[in-house]
Parts: sequence; C-alpha cells; structure tokens
Amino acid sequence: MPAWAEPSLTGQTGLIYMPDARLDPDGTWRTGYSLAEPYGAVWTSLTALPRLEGSLRYTEINGVPGFGSQPGTDYGDFKDKAFDAKFLLIEEDRFWPAVVLGGQDLFGTEVFRAGYVTLGKQLGDFDFTLGYGTERIDGGFGGVRYRPQWLKGWGLVAEYDAYDYARDFGSAITGVDQRKKEVVGGIEYRYGWLGLQASYGHDEAGVNAYVSIPLQQKDFVPDVKEPEPYVKITPRPRLDQWNSDPTHRHHMVQALLRQDFKNVSIATEGERINVVLTNIRISDMSRAVGRAARTIVLLAPIETREIRITYTINDIPFATYEFTDVRGLQRYFNGQIGRQDLAETVEVNYAKPGSDDVASDKDDVLAAIDEERKSSFFDETEGDIYSFRVESSTLSRFKISPRVALYLNDPSGAFRYDAYLNASYDHYLGKRFFFNSAARVTLLEDVSDVTQPSNSTLPHVRSDIAEYYDENGFKITKLMVNKYFHPGERVYARASAGIYELMYGGAGGQVLYHPAAQRWAADLSVDWLKQRDFQGFFGFQDYETVTALAAFHYRMPFYGLTGTVRAGRFLAKDAGVRFEVKRRFRSGFEIGAWYTFTDGDDITSPGSPSSPYYDKGIYGSIPLNTMLTRDTQATGGFSLAPWTRDVGQMVISPGDLYDLMERPLANLNDQDGLVKLGDLDDDPYRPDPPNAIQESANWDAFRYYLGNASNSIFTDEALIGTAIGIGAIGLAYAVDDDVDKWAAEHKDDRANRNAGDLGKFATLGVLGASAFAAMDRDDPRLSRTAVSSLQAAALGLGVSLATNYVVGRAKPEAGLGKSDFEYGRSRDITSFPSDLTTVAWAAVTPYAKEYRAPWLYGVAALTNIGRVAERRHWFSDTVAGSVIGYGVGSLMWKLNREREKNQPRVAFTGESVEVSWEFK
Repeated sequence: MPAWAEPSLTGQTGLIYMPDARLDPDGTWRTGYSLAEPYGAVWTSLTALPRLEGSLRYTEINGVPGFGSQPGTDYGDFKDKAFDAKFLLIEEDRFWPAVVLGGQDLFGTEVFRAGYVTLGKQLGDFDFTLGYGTERIDGGFGGVRYRPQWLKGWGLVAEYDAYDYARDFGSAITGVDQRKKEVVGGIEYRYGWLGLQASYGHDEAGVNAYVSIPLQQKDFVPDVKEPEPYVKITPRPRLDQWNSDPTHRHHMVQALLRQDFKNVSIATEGERINVVLTNIRISDMSRAVGRAARTIVLLAPIETREIRITYTINDIPFATYEFTDVRGLQRYFNGQIGRQDLAETVEVNYAKPGSDDVASDKDDVLAAIDEERKSSFFDETEGDIYSFRVESSTLSRFKISPRVALYLNDPSGAFRYDAYLNASYDHYLGKRFFFNSAARVTLLEDVSDVTQPSNSTLPHVRSDIAEYYDENGFKITKLMVNKYFHPGERVYARASAGIYELMYGGAGGQVLYHPAAQRWAADLSVDWLKQRDFQGFFGFQDYETVTALAAFHYRMPFYGLTGTVRAGRFLAKDAGVRFEVKRRFRSGFEIGAWYTFTDGDDITSPGSPSSPYYDKGIYGSIPLNTMLTRDTQATGGFSLAPWTRDVGQMVISPGDLYDLMERPLANLNDQDGLVKLGDLDDDPYRPDPPNAIQESANWDAFRYYLGNASNSIFTDEALIGTAIGIGAIGLAYAVDDDVDKWAAEHKDDRANRNAGDLGKFATLGVLGASAFAAMDRDDPRLSRTAVSSLQAAALGLGVSLATNYVVGRAKPEAGLGKSDFEYGRSRDITSFPSDLTTVAWAAVTPYAKEYRAPWLYGVAALTNIGRVAERRHWFSDTVAGSVIGYGVGSLMWKLNREREKNQPRVAFTGESVEVSWEFK
C-alpha cells in the first residue's frame, strides 16, 4: 500500500513538528488548525502538481505582543504569515528511498525560515524518515510513522524534533529558548476527509485537526436536484404548419426558456433550423448546446434535416454547432449510437461575425415576455446564504443577497470583517449593449476601525480603503454601460463607461484575440480612471490616471495550468510586469498565484530602499456546482494578499473578456468539443503521452547520469572548453578593478539598477518558462530540453554554492579587494562564482544547443551585466559563472539526449500503437 501522507503542525506534510518525504495525491487540498503552546496556526496546503506541495500558515505566538509599541492598536499577540513548499525530487522505488527538497517561510518576514532535504522509505506498515535541515531546522532529524493495516485509520508517529526554538521571535518571552532537541510522539486518526493528530513533547500537548479535499474529484455532492433534459414527446408539425402557426415556435422558445436559456432566436431555412441562444446556469457550453439540441430535435418541423446552434456569451456569438444528420443526433440521444459516430456528422467552429443575425418573429418575443413573468426565485441555488432573483428572457436580471468579506493581518487588528447586503441590476438594452449596476448596504463591519494611517509614498490608490468603509450606509458600487463587439472571428472587444467599482469610475475598453486551434490568447485593456470620494455616490477626488495593460495568456494541455503575463501601467502610475499562474482541477476549483514587478519602489515595511516591496498573492475560484445538488455557473472566490498596498494594483474590470471566454474556450478545445453533449461521460480513452519529468526524476535516471557523466566530461571538446574558460576567467580577473571602478561611479544610475533587475527577470523568465515547457507533453523535444534546463540550473546552483564556500572570495562592496579569499566565509559576502549568472547560463544552454539558437546566450549575458553593474560581483565572478553554467547545461543536454536514444517511443493513434527505437 502507498505510504500515508499526513500534515505536521505547520500544515506541511510531515510527522509532528518535522517534515517528511511524503506528498498527498495530486490535487489534495487540506486546511486545518494546530495548537502546540505557545504556537497556534491556521494553515492550508495544496499538492499543486504531482511532485509539488505548497502551504500557507498564519501563526500566532501566544504571549508575545504584536505591534505592541504602536499606540491605538488592537492586534493582540504576535502573528505571522508563512509560505512553505516541498518538491519530490526522486520517487521511491523498490530499494531506494524518496528524496524531497523543501523550505519553510520562504518569503516575507522569514521568521520561521528553514531549508531541508528528507529521505523516506516504506517497509511494510512502517514509514521511515531521515533528513537534514538548516536555519530553524538545525541539523539532522528523523522519525517513523506506523499505520497497521489491521487498525484502519489509526496510526502512531514519533520523531526527533530538531527545531532551534531560540531563533523564534519572542522566544525569551515564551520560554521556548530553553527547549532542547528531543523525541516527540503522537497518535493520529483519519476518517474520510477528516483527520486528527494528538501529540506530546517539550512538556506540552499538541493537537492538529484538519479536513482534506480531493480537488481532482469531479463532484463532491450528487446532482440529485439537476433538472432532467427535455424528453417530452409531442406531435411534430410539418414545415408548412410551422410557418403558418406561431404556436409551434412559441412552444420551442418556452421549452428552452424553462431550461435557463436566454436571448433565444429561431429561424428556419428550408430543411435547416437556425437557433441563437445562451445559457446562464449550465457550466459547460457543450452540455448546454446538447440540451438545446435535444429540445430542438423533439419540437422542430418533421422535414428538419440540419440544426445550426450559435452559442453566445454576453450576447457575443462564440461558437457554432452544426448538426448535419438530425436522425443520427436523435439516435445518439436515445443511446443507439456512440459519440464517435455522432462526431462525424457535427461541425464545431468559432462563430463568425453576423452568425447571430437570426431575427425572432414578434410573436416569439411576446411569448418570451410572458415567460419572463414566471422567472422569480428565492433560494440558495447560486451558493448564496439566500438570494432573491428576477430574471428575464433576455439577459436582464435583478438580484439581492447577503455577503461577507474577511480581511487579515492589519496592524490595527489581525481580523476584520464586513457583512453587507448586495443588490445588482443588469438590463439588456439591445444587441450586445448592457446597463450594469450594483449597490450595497452595510449590515455590520469593523474595517473602518483600521487606525493605521497609510505611509505609502505612492498615490493612495488602495491603501485608503478603510476610509470608504468609514462612511457606512448605502453605497453605489457599480453604475455603467458596457457595449460588446465582435469585429472578426475570434476577435472580441468591449467599451465601458461609468462607475467601475467602490473606489473608481471612468471609461475604457478592451480587445481580445485568440487564434484557432491554439492555446494562447492576447488582450489589451486601456482605462481612464478617476478616484471616487468616500461617500459612495457621484463625487470624485482629484486623483486620476490612465492604466494600460497588455496580457498574454497560455493554457497548458495537461494539469489544467494557465500562465498569464500582464505588462504596462498600473493604477498608481507605476509601470511593470505581473506574472500569474493558476491550475484548474477536475472538480473545477482553480488555485493560482501572482507576483508583480514594477518601478513603484514601495518602501513601506517590509519593503526598503534597497529591496522594495512587490505585490504578490494567492487566489482561488470555487465552482459551486461541485458542492450543490444541481449544475450552476456560480462561483465563489478568495484571495490572500495585502489589502492596503498601492504598488502593482489594478482596477476591477467592468467585464474582462478573457475571463468571460476562458471556460467556453477550454470547453470548445477539449477533445472533439462534444464533452457531455448528451449528459454522458462518454469521452474516448486518450492515454497520456510521455512525461519528461517522470522519466528524468527517478532512480533509474539518476544511475544513468552517474554512470555516463564521466564519458561526457572527459572528452577533447570538454577539456578544450575548460581551458578556454579558465583563460577567460584570468583575463577578466586582470580587469576586475577597472570594471568595478566604473560600476562604483555609476552604481546609483537608473540604467545600472534597471540592468540588475533585467538580469534577474530574464533568469526568472527562463526558469518559469522551462517549468511550463517541461509539462508540455504535446512536444517531447521541448519538454525534454526544458527538463535539461531545470536540471542544469539546479546542478549549476549546487556547484556554485559549493565553490563559493571553498573559495570564499569577498564581494566588491565589502571593500576588501579582488584578491581577498577565505575558506568557509559566510555566503552573504562571498561572490565567486556568481550564483545567478551560473543559473542563467545553465538554464539557456540546453535550448541554445537543441535549437541552434546562440542568441540565447545574450539573454544569459544580461545577468553578467546586471551583477557587475550593481557591484554584487566582480567581473571575473560572472565570467566564472558563465563557464560553469555553460558546462553544466551542455552536460545535462547531452546526457538526456543520449538517454532518450536508448528508450522506446510509444505513439497511440485511434487505430494502432506504434513503438520505435533510435539507436546510437
């Protein structure tokens, strides 16, 4: 049986205090609370990818005052946010252990920072852990978990706790500075999604309770209240009856409206019937189209041979489904033929401009108005506590519901809440033209009690948010018009004007383009904005700006990953780049993170002049259909990010086009575009293609690398390259003083600072792109090269760190000269070679060699320029980094290329399996 993965008191998978070498199954989301005096933590963790786990915790140290020196605060005990991560480097096999690299409190204050490597080996019902850590985890640690198969759900765990508690904030106050390393024991129980651990150590009892949710599971609750498809059989009219008697058309329109279809238009062209519609409830476009097609088949004229359905989004035609064999379609719905046979008679295409120009008869509109009077609801089917809604046959809608928002970690108080009543009214004015409005009435809140004035040196575009809550009562949060356009196939546009959100109003627009049969899309948003006053009506403040952001989106074919890069001008007039990555799990849950680099130079704590704060956070989207008893498009959302920051901020979009199109776009390109068309899970079997990460991160691969590395290192080409590299380092050493003198004279120049940032961003960009490319199973050559790049970067960093420790050369800014060397010197002041330069050259070399693109070395050279310009390294340090990086990158590229030649390649087609080998 597989080894059990359980959370430690930090929330990261582990034993009791210490981490282990286990990860939960892919897509497992755990959240819980742990208490082991003086530490209490609310935590959440996610196996974001098959080998990667990330976790967040919000830790309180009881008895240690937080922000105690600041008057007027009600923060209570000290609290700190921490992000932890661990990566399964090598999977366990029959004889060898699993190997995991991990870190704790990697960003921010780093109060609990630690790094570690752990080994894990399962022997029967016992799972053994052995590891070594640095910083807070001080040296060696280990433990064992015993899970007897005969005692289902129960387990025993023991560990050697190696935490250095004296490092912790306020350790002298709580007394943990007196703690010694010792053995800790515990008992645990797991039942379904629920888990509990009780432990004892350091003369304190500990408890850890949690819930574990498998996000890769499609549905958590059966759809017992899902309306059945339309199956009522009635006599079908002849075509002449259909044309002469509007009752038949009325009947079809009403049948569609009752299934939550809106903006329905119907027209006949001989033996073909054209229908334009959208659905506001069903989450998958293809499933909605299937339900519409089923209804049309049962109610269309007898002579109908073809059905053409144009599906719209916000009245924009998005996709066209053409069913050319109505009898075959009916046989599919009756279960007489399979989806593969149906697919031969269906064409699914992107809608062309004008494809929605199907005019309904006046009588059809009147019938829709009659139906509109019945569309009032008072229920919780959209995930609200309760809501009252009125919906029309078009896209007009009124809704009122209670809502709650939570805010954490303001210095004035660790926890803030806002409960209010929200009302929205959207009115369909005409073709792709909408009036959108929303207002709120505060019921109960304490956000306005925030007493800490903003000390941001940027325009206060978000940091004055508490002022908007201080004026309680009725507030307008949206009042605007939106006009959508469809100028070309796969080209969409929006123009907006009015009150965008609680803090801003203005005017602007967006254009989105996505190519056919591709995974990427690009858009441009430009908005003129003016900050609103605090009363929440029609007043404005003096601050105004123009934001302009270009975005590039890329959807991975596997793992449900989407990466987004936004570049341009943000809300506080700062310019920069925002990186986003998210994953959509099979359940529909989306978890993502963003990191923004701008020139805003935010020096508010924890930022500083030498290290400005950059906006970052984690966000998620929760599809409510997985937790409700019927399908719905409604979602909930959350984000964990500073809420009083001004750098890297964006206005709330009036209707982001990519957000509108993303789900239908993925649905249209999922297999044949007919997923759940007949309310069936009849997707054809598609075996996963080779996984380059899986093939390169195991003990077999490790043994291959060790056994063949010497053959690649000790070659004439490698020896000549080494000699040239040593010569280049020597020449660079000769001019180190002159280069550093120039760098010192221009250190504060903006160009030099920009050069430093550019080098870091270029390296991060290459590594980030490689992480994505390594998972691209559609392009084995690219994924193999990306894996080589990541392996080379990791190996190069290890070589660089070891060399720094041995050589111990002082950095230029230390003022000790270029010839000062000391074995074992602290890494903070060592410089030979440059770590960043080594990683950059190691990462780009496999691509440069594989694709014969030597210009990529110029990208890596940006790090050389940046490190020298910032005086972080001597010129010769960066040259040495380039030589090491190039050598390591060449080695891993060659090893993986040669290894692939000895492995069989398996290709699956619809009718055959092909196996091939490439020999040396």
